[in-house]
Amino acid sequence: MHVERQRLMVLLNALFDQDVHSIPVEHPCDEIGELVRIELEDNGRASVRFTQGSLTYQDNRESIPAKYGEAAYDDLPDAQTYTRTMVASGHIELANLDAISKFVNRHGYADLEAGHDPVVVGLDANIMPWRLPEVLGIDSETGDRDDRGRRPTNGYALATGVKEELDWHFKQYNTHELTTAFGEEFERLDSQPAGANREGLLGLYEYRRLRTNRTVDIVECETGDEAIIERYRKFNEESRKKAILFSNDREFVERSNSACVPAQHIEYPVDLPRKVTGSWTDACELLYYLSVLFGVVTLPKATIYGVWNGKDGRHWQHEQLDVDCRSPKIDPQLNRDFRILDSVNH
Repeated sequence: MHVERQRLMVLLNALFDQDVHSIPVEHPCDEIGELVRIELEDNGRASVRFTQGSLTYQDNRESIPAKYGEAAYDDLPDAQTYTRTMVASGHIELANLDAISKFVNRHGYADLEAGHDPVVVGLDANIMPWRLPEVLGIDSETGDRDDRGRRPTNGYALATGVKEELDWHFKQYNTHELTTAFGEEFERLDSQPAGANREGLLGLYEYRRLRTNRTVDIVECETGDEAIIERYRKFNEESRKKAILFSNDREFVERSNSACVPAQHIEYPVDLPRKVTGSWTDACELLYYLSVLFGVVTLPKATIYGVWNGKDGRHWQHEQLDVDCRSPKIDPQLNRDFRILDSVNH
């Protein structure tokens, strides 16, 4: 059954009701295996044990080509992407969080009543998939207000060049190799985005989500750092708004600041702690990212497909996963709970 991102809580509830409080989240390949283990508590809290830190995961991924070939290796996210999922789900802080806070305090919280220019956020392609403004509390709609009730930012300025850099179309045509390497679950990934292309699609649909749900200025430009930064410079000169940029690319940030466009580097941690505590909502976010980026993950009593034969733009837009219930008790409970939700929402 197709389950939207914001409804993954229903799956956790069903598992909890079946006395599954400890949830190993595994990749079907034995060499990769358990990625994280989610421990659900009855007070809305959930601890996450990172069975593999980033460095361990990198070592395990590097063992794949010799045994299964390059297609299998390329289908797995790299260690940097693995780390980003933990930050995006709210479990791990960025390595330079203090510097980011100082940057936002300096450039954000515009006093619009005093005639200050609205502050709008520009995101580089390498951080577009991860909803960092919301994670950092600087989003124009959900960001933390200051003592005068002001949001840190007032909208977004999205570059068309960034969108083009995210618009990847390579699909997986080596499903037989993946099935041999990772198991029969991967038979369903034929003609679906492969490897890093799944991260690109996350970014593309995040771009589209922001255009739909936020106040957005579109900055028309070509691809490439030089073209993007130059167009933001002109935007800041010609509009009555100030764009501030965020990127994981130090060179992009340095070039932007040199062009008098305020920019801040986003630095991810090198490795992960053994265990952290968050909420059930955080755990749902983690499940969503892991399912999409790895293509398939297995849980007790259920298999979650982030991509599958037939997944199209509508499924990406609505952030849907395909949940295959392997337990005869879970499936009817999910159907019942979804019917209840549908009746309440209508």
